[in-house]
Amino acid sequence: MNTPRSRSAGTLLGSAFLLLAPACASPAAEPGPTRAAADGSELEAARSKLRIAELELELASRDGDQAQEKGELELAQAELRQFDEMDAPDRLARERLALTRTRDALAEEEEELAQLEMTYAEVDLADKTREIVLRRNHRRVEREKEELALAERELVKLEQHTLPRERARLALAVEEKTHALETAQRTAEIALLGKQLALEEARAALAKLVSAGSAP
Repeated sequence: MNTPRSRSAGTLLGSAFLLLAPACASPAAEPGPTRAAADGSELEAARSKLRIAELELELASRDGDQAQEKGELELAQAELRQFDEMDAPDRLARERLALTRTRDALAEEEEELAQLEMTYAEVDLADKTREIVLRRNHRRVEREKEELALAERELVKLEQHTLPRERARLALAVEEKTHALETAQRTAEIALLGKQLALEEARAALAKLVSAGSAP
């Protein structure tokens, strides 16, 4: 038999259970980003990657002309051409002219000495005077012979050693610049192909996302 006290206790217990029930329930998860928002973010990222790939390809195409390497090669070729056509011939001509002048000077000194010897043979001069004059002209002849020998050696050195070495250095510079240009061209071509591949991959990734987003 339910007494008024027992009914009152049951009522109180039921009210307490109702108050505690919401607290004991699991908390509701906060709403995260929707699938549509996530797809939109991926699509925007793919578009950005595609734009970056386009810009990198444009930059690689613009940097692939090797203007510096071509300019250095043209300069080296011009220096070699100038050496062959002007510098080397002019230096040889000057050296040969100097040699000719030295030979002429020696011939003149020898002629003058011979003339003095004939003159002193016909003129009665003191032996001391004749000796001084002739000795002085003999020294001039000897100096001109030394000058001539030096000029001949200089011409041989210039023609057989100096000019060939200088030309070899210029030719080597042309060869090095040619190789540098070829290497730069190959490197630029590889980089350009890489950028083109990256662009195609970015386009394919964007197309895949667009296709997935439009699918039902």
